[in-house]
Formats: sequence, structure tokens, C-alpha cells
Amino acid sequence: MVTHLETLLGMGWMSSGLRIVDDSILVIVFLAAAIAVRRRWAFNSSTFVLMAAGVVLDEVARSLSTPDIASKLAAGAFAVFMLGVIRLALEAIDELLRRRTGTPFPTIFKDLLMLVVWAGVLMAVLYADFGLKLTHIVTISSVSLGGLLLALQEPLRNIFTGLALQMGSLFKVGDWVKTNNSIGRVDGIGWSATTIVTRTGEQVRIPNATVAHEILTNYQSGAIRDEVNLGLGYGIAPNHIREVALRLLHDLPEVMRDPPPQVMAWEYGDFAIQYRVRYWISDYDAQERVRDRVVSSLWYALRRHSIEIPNPVLVTPVPDSHAGRRVDADFERELMGDLRQVDILRGLTEEELRTLVPSVAERQFGAGEMIVRQGEVGESMYVIRNGAAEVTLKTPTGEVHRVASLGKSNFFGEAALLLGEPRNASIKALTDVEVLEMDREGFTSLFQNNPQAAERISEVIAIRESERQEILAKPGGSGGPGGRRQWLLSKMREIFDF
Repeated sequence: MVTHLETLLGMGWMSSGLRIVDDSILVIVFLAAAIAVRRRWAFNSSTFVLMAAGVVLDEVARSLSTPDIASKLAAGAFAVFMLGVIRLALEAIDELLRRRTGTPFPTIFKDLLMLVVWAGVLMAVLYADFGLKLTHIVTISSVSLGGLLLALQEPLRNIFTGLALQMGSLFKVGDWVKTNNSIGRVDGIGWSATTIVTRTGEQVRIPNATVAHEILTNYQSGAIRDEVNLGLGYGIAPNHIREVALRLLHDLPEVMRDPPPQVMAWEYGDFAIQYRVRYWISDYDAQERVRDRVVSSLWYALRRHSIEIPNPVLVTPVPDSHAGRRVDADFERELMGDLRQVDILRGLTEEELRTLVPSVAERQFGAGEMIVRQGEVGESMYVIRNGAAEVTLKTPTGEVHRVASLGKSNFFGEAALLLGEPRNASIKALTDVEVLEMDREGFTSLFQNNPQAAERISEVIAIRESERQEILAKPGGSGGPGGRRQWLLSKMREIFDF
């Protein structure tokens, strides 16, 4: 007896012994595949188990001595094997769609297509091997379908709602949605329920009929707004607060530029003016992470600008923006030690360094914050006391290149301070960074009282730039360090008026 499965697999010509060997190999291959894909891809291990079971049943059918029972068992084996083949084909399509488009095959459509195709196979088997006429099959199917419709009204309502959800564009697998007081990512749209996974990892199954009748918010389309509320003291002008906050939001890559962020003074409170800091993001998955960065960065920015966050019971004053200008002996000695590590200041006398101390301010920047930005005009330089930062350059084509790392005692911004040039690079904090900020006030006093100090500093800067040009293989263009020094000194005299 040659079975349907043997014909399908092309084994009808084989001898009995050879077929047994071939069937054994197929069973081993299918079971090995079931184990291999158990935790990989979109394939289900039961798919290969079904195919292995079909081969085993077919082999058992051929060993039976009763032809009638053997033919019916072989027909059943063929139906079981084909169910596995159909599932394998649909799962392969699902995997292909995931890899090429990132969107899986809709669950309900996949199951429905599998049911329709397998029902066709089953009807063909019933007609060919069990002698049932087509009219009998249609009659039995109609009666069974009528009974199911009466008994399964609520499940069927969920099923048809699920089909409508799959066909519509309300949401898809992977979208972040809010419904029935639950927020999560859509994990699947099944026959009866939609499954979402919350941020805590909980799986929530919501009946499809419930989803269809409730208000649903989809966070995947367009810009998603988030908001941070702040209560800030009455002593700071709202426009200054707006400037500080907007500058910070501009540096966060996850915050959208369009729509632009907003900082609104909302109402007067008992102890503070209430502000709303609004911004938009494109991916709701990053909402908590971006909010953490916004709130953390606001703390650093407000602290740097001496903007206090009042507490109705206890107000902790924020250090003055020039807290570094304390003149007690211990602090002065500490600052002078830090400044002496900077090579352009190393040649200054103790008295000359002491002139700079009152103009030095301590600043803190959080990891990820921009300290200075390329192209901006600045009137200060910075010395790193603790932490690490990186130097980046933006090319005319818009590409950003990381060119150096900075650590303790490194400094930057001297060109903007001493020469009035725009910032030639951006500096970003890699860790929490503590810096000393030096503005023009201290250098103005130093140069006006000690013009020779300007000569020594210009000489060091000229040598540094000459060495940098040699490394970059660029011509100096100003007669070497000596010519560059004269140009620098004249530029500094113009800016500091000495």
C-alpha cells in the first residue's frame, strides 16, 4: 500500500526496509528541529512534533494487516503531517515579515488562514478516504456551525472584534497604548483578547470587545508630549528660568525640535511660582528615561544659576553662582593649587594667581550635559577638577567627530576667553564633572596691573598652537610661535584694554 504521505514525500518507489530507514531519519530530523527552534525565531517546536507524529503514524499504518484500518490511519497521518507543514509555512512567512518590515504576521489572520487551508485538506481526506460525499460534509459543517454560533456568542464577538482590530489601523503589535487603566506595549492581538506588557513586565489580557468599546490612546503616532512641573522662587525672573530650561532641553537628543519645547509660568503658589516644562518625544518607550534626564539635568542647571527650589518648611539656599569667590585662606590655597596645574598659568607668580582667585567659580555638570557648544560666543574658560569630558567637532557637512577626552587638570575655552573667538569645539560631560570657571573679570585685573603676565601667557599659547599645527601638518601662517605670540598679545590688549 502506498500512502498519501509516501506519495507527497516521493518515497512510493522505495522498498519496505528502505522506507523504514528513511522514516526514522525524518523523525530524528523533525525532533531535532523541534529542540533547536524551541527558544529561537518565530517557529513553534510543536510544528515539527506534528510532522514527526505524522511520519510515525504513517509507518504504523503500513505495518497493520487490516487494509481498511490501515488506509484510514494513513489518511489521519497525512492530515496531521499537513497541519505541521501549513503551520511551518505560515511561521516562515511570519519570520520573514519580522525581519524585513519589523511587523509580524497578524495572529488572527495567521490562525484563520491555517484553519481554512487545513479544513480544505481535512475535507479532501474525508472525501477520498472515508467515503463522505461533499453534500454530507457541507450539511455536517452547517449544522455544527449553527450550534457553535448559538453557544459561543460572547467568544465570537471577541473574535470578530479582533479581526476588525487586525484589519484597522487603531494599533499594531509593538505599539504603546493606554486602555482600561493599563499602559503597555501591545504583545499580540489574539482571537479573544489583546495582550499588552506593562513596564513592570506584567502581561495584561484585555477582551477584544472591551478594547473596542473603551477609549484607547496610542502613543506611537506622531509626537508624544511629556511634562515636568517645577516650583521656583519669586526672586528669579521667569524669562531667565525659561532661557536656562530651554537651553538644557535643546541639548537632549531624545527631545524633539518640532514641536519645540515650552517653559510656561503657570501660577503663583504660596512659596513659589509654578512652571510647566513641556517637551515632545517620538518614542514612548524612552519616556521614563528621558524624564529622568530632564529632571536630573534641571537640578544641575538650576544649581549652576543659583535658582533655588523652595520648600514650604525649609529652604536650602543654593550656593551663590560665584561661590568659588570665597577668600578664606584654605580655599584660596586649594584654588591656587588647582590653577597652577594649568600650563598657561604655571608661569604666574603667587601674587598674580591670587588676583585671579576672586573671579573663579565652581560649577557642576551632570553626565551627558553640554558644557560648551561649538560656534557659541563665550567669555570664560574652564579647568576640570573632577570627572571626565569629551571633545567633539562638527564638520561643515554636519558630521560630529569625537576628537579627545579630558580629565582632571585639563582646561578648555581659553581662546574664547582671551581672544574673543567663538568656541572651536563642543565639550560634553561623560561623568558628573566639577569645573572651575574663570571669566574675564579676573584676567582684566591681572593684565591691567601686570602686563608682563599677558606676555608670558601669550607665549605659552603661541607655543601650544604651533605644536598643534605641526601635529595637524598645517602651516602656521604667522611666522611661527614668535609671530603668533605678537598677534595673540595684540588681540589680548585689545580685549582687556591694558
